[in-house]
Amino acid sequence: MKKVSDKRWEIAQESEREYWDEFDNSKLIEEEVNRHKEKAKILEEEWKKVISLNENSKILQIGCGPEDVIDYFSKGKLYAIDPLADFYKKKFNLNYKNVTFVQARGEEIPFEDNFFDIVILANVLDHVEDPRKVLSEVKRVLKKEGIFHFENLFYQKSFIAASKVWGPIKQIFTGNLFNVHHPYMFKLKELQKLISENFSIIYEEVGREIAFYENLEELKKIKLKEPKLTTRLPARFGLYGTINYMVFSRKKD
Repeated sequence: MKKVSDKRWEIAQESEREYWDEFDNSKLIEEEVNRHKEKAKILEEEWKKVISLNENSKILQIGCGPEDVIDYFSKGKLYAIDPLADFYKKKFNLNYKNVTFVQARGEEIPFEDNFFDIVILANVLDHVEDPRKVLSEVKRVLKKEGIFHFENLFYQKSFIAASKVWGPIKQIFTGNLFNVHHPYMFKLKELQKLISENFSIIYEEVGREIAFYENLEELKKIKLKEPKLTTRLPARFGLYGTINYMVFSRKKD
């Protein structure tokens, strides 16, 4: 897997900034907060199967955006990093006092070795500049018996094949990159291989995105309600574009 260029990553970051610039506090709360609160509760229950948390447990979320599940856990010492953290803190009138929220990239996590009990990387790996470096950093800061909670949307093979045709056409006629937010478009096997290089998988699940959809049938129903015909029509034949992949894992020695 070839690392993307600095320029491509910077384009993705600028598009991310433009996306969130369309939000104000009320829109953010309406579209994001309740879902993340629900997800945080579910995760605390599911993590009990693999790790015991207490008030001193250290939890890090990488690439949390203006807010995410890290803001809503009921216990633990909470940390978050994001390359746009300063932008989010300035733009949104949110209470960040419960979380140590630092502007930083996943390629250079500003914490010492073996510091965290849980590290969360949820739908971020396809946004970064160097996925392998990020995962290496996660391994470095995670405790030996800690848990790496990983999620990412993967793309169906047929969707990637179609994007290789449609992407260049779109760029010619509109001047815009296809899927500009995401420098990477991973297949499921690519994600599994990347995780397995540094981590031992305890549990993995395909086709469920907590607090969004529980299985592929629910995802299909969501896609069929989309206003765009180019989304609805492929969904009728099982072509969803992206599907969520979730993993609990521990770092390898």
